[in-house]
Amino acid sequence: MKKIVKTITFLMIALMFLTGCSTSSTTNSGTMTTEKVNIKLAAQATSGQVFQFLAEDKGYLEEEGVDVELVYINNGSDAFSALSSGQVDVISTYGTGGPLIQIANGQEFTIFGGYMIIGATPVFAMPDTVYNSVEDFRGKKIAIMRGGTPDIVLKGILYDAGFDLEKDVTFVEMKRNPDVMEAVRNGEVDFGAVSTGFELQIAEAGMEIVLWPDELWPNHSCCRMIAKTSWLNENPEAAQKLLRAYLRAEEAMQENMDRVVELTVENLDMSVETAKSFLLSPHMIYETDPYENSVITMWEKMQSFGYIVDPSIDIQDHINTSNYKAALDSLAKEYPSSSFFQEKLVMFNENNL
Repeated sequence: MKKIVKTITFLMIALMFLTGCSTSSTTNSGTMTTEKVNIKLAAQATSGQVFQFLAEDKGYLEEEGVDVELVYINNGSDAFSALSSGQVDVISTYGTGGPLIQIANGQEFTIFGGYMIIGATPVFAMPDTVYNSVEDFRGKKIAIMRGGTPDIVLKGILYDAGFDLEKDVTFVEMKRNPDVMEAVRNGEVDFGAVSTGFELQIAEAGMEIVLWPDELWPNHSCCRMIAKTSWLNENPEAAQKLLRAYLRAEEAMQENMDRVVELTVENLDMSVETAKSFLLSPHMIYETDPYENSVITMWEKMQSFGYIVDPSIDIQDHINTSNYKAALDSLAKEYPSSSFFQEKLVMFNENNL
């Protein structure tokens, strides 16, 4: 009988040990479970999602316990609809202005991280068009895609320069970036502003870039990582795992841009020249930080020129920096010798309220 009891006791201990190993251990951060989470993330195929590409290539997603299904949606309106309906959990390459308009219109979206703080969104014209300063936009026609980063940032710059956006300049709205370029090329408008990834096409069409908006509005905020507020509240661990993987990818990018170019070419089936034109551009800064202060500045500018009219919405209710900070804190603790994560902590304190 004693032998049977000892055997049962041994089996129970063994079972408890195995159960503990399979369900109750933690991730590298020491706070999250090892259970893998699944996230559907939308991005544009014109420029991809380099944090995702590199995090997958380096094995960071696997190590952090997150499985990301990347869904390509090239139209911002479709991406916002997919997020609202739950077809995707996170969107990451659709600017700041567009999502802010969605929030202003009642969508319960929350910004919780970043992708680009500036995103190589040029203003261009035909070679014989006179341009020396923003004053040369007065009385001219400019083709844009309403609500996109090129639209919002250029209007913010002109508003700050004293332009009456209804009287001093005419904005012609187009549905697609290629339509913007064609409108400039055929003389329908004087200038055009497009999204990331069209620099070579502008040159090939015989046009010239006259302005990089980030030169006049630094850190204006480009693509943000956004989720439904309810999803973020219910899945903070998933958000933190994703952010940890992307922060590690951002660190690796500092010395691995050649590999980033290779991965972008492979994933998007584009030429090396096209990939390099935006990935290595001095007007492109990939950045995981939420940059709350820049988002608030853009919100306020959009209020000033009439894109946002509901005074009852507090944009700070739609910005969550706690998940990013938790992910960053855990990495800084885990990798104390990493100067990158220490610098990111300083940046966080500078760029978030």
